[in-house]
Amino acid sequence: MSKTILVTGSSGFIGANLCLELLKSDESYRIVGLDNMNDYYDVSIKEFRLGEINKQAEKSNCDWFFIKGNIADKSLINSIFEKYRFDIVVNLAAQAGVRYSIQNPDVYIESNLIGFYNVLEACRHYPVEHLVYASSSSVYGSNKKVPYSTDDKVDNPVSL
Repeated sequence: MSKTILVTGSSGFIGANLCLELLKSDESYRIVGLDNMNDYYDVSIKEFRLGEINKQAEKSNCDWFFIKGNIADKSLINSIFEKYRFDIVVNLAAQAGVRYSIQNPDVYIESNLIGFYNVLEACRHYPVEHLVYASSSSVYGSNKKVPYSTDDKVDNPVSL
């Protein structure tokens, strides 16, 4: 195996497509997908994506493992990092929806703050070569300049 990769949010749109592309590559990765399979989006869509990943894994020279779990569960995250010793972590797990974040801030804090903190801490305690994480255009707040740039200030987001 060349690299061991964790993809959180692996049943989401971006996470599932990343897993599929990794499984199609000529490399022999060990890929661990983690997703809580919550019902913010239709769960059947996530299950369909997971099924497509499983089908691709059967044809792949990669190893694929799926774990249903929440990144806010610190003991789960630590045990996964301990077991797999990741080289690369791609954190795509997050609670979506600006309006939903305003109406349900606890859900956001659990996933987007506590969960991401747990991933960061695990990367620190079980060092990884590379960490990639997704953010949201919401961090740019009411910035009128489009397109956004990584040089733009992000100290006034529109939501959590």
